[in-house]
Amino acid sequence: MDFDINMTYTDEQETFRKEVRAWLEQNAPKRVFAAEDVDLTRDDAIALKDWQRKLGGKGWLVPTVSKELGGGGLAPQHAVVINEELAARNLPGGGPGILMPAIMIHGTEEQKQRFVKPTFLGEYTVWQVFTEPEAGSDLASLRTRGVRDGDEWVVNGSKQFVGSNRKPDYLFTLVNTNPDAPRHENISLMMINAQLPGVTIAPMDLVGGGAKQFVFFDNVRVPADCLIGQEGKGWAMANTTLELEHGGSGTVGGGARGSGRFGLVEKVIDYLQA
Repeated sequence: MDFDINMTYTDEQETFRKEVRAWLEQNAPKRVFAAEDVDLTRDDAIALKDWQRKLGGKGWLVPTVSKELGGGGLAPQHAVVINEELAARNLPGGGPGILMPAIMIHGTEEQKQRFVKPTFLGEYTVWQVFTEPEAGSDLASLRTRGVRDGDEWVVNGSKQFVGSNRKPDYLFTLVNTNPDAPRHENISLMMINAQLPGVTIAPMDLVGGGAKQFVFFDNVRVPADCLIGQEGKGWAMANTTLELEHGGSGTVGGGARGSGRFGLVEKVIDYLQA
């Protein structure tokens, strides 16, 4: 069986590679970022945000997404080159991730421009905020409550084992908006501004270390237009995200040979050939 994973590239890809290398030579940060968010210092987090803004402004944070949504509008073969060149320099790239696709599918056009585009441009850091003290994998048992009050939702409750060392701009959050509704029809998805009054974020003191956080909502007044999709349909939207989280997103170009996840595959193949 042939385990050779050496890739071949078109002339167009190699020409584009020269463009990518030239841009990186002029714009790439000189520092090496920590491999995981847990290890990020405050200065690292600021520098990483600046780098993401720069990469997003070029359209290379999410190269295959349309320019209308902040991407590069490029073909997958170009994204392969970008990801390889970033990996060769130990620079973090991007990708659509697991949160914004749910808004791309279920959100309004205005919400896509308000939430998705700035995220893809590197302007927003968004946390997935699902897990609660009484509800981890059983999301239908969420107790964080959202009550409609005119043009706002009043949110109360708590989340745990969420986030990272990177300060969030928005919280991609599931809220119980109808405790009397049947399971799976009782939760809604909201994008909550992390700076709203009543939002408190506190680090978890974990025995094994880590950068997970508590998030507390105390009478947080969330504008009604931050509800994504229909009220009570959060389960379907959560599954869009969870499908990607559990391996449905894939990647375009695993990085330079010998680095990152591609390097792990290479090591496994070398082991099998030994």
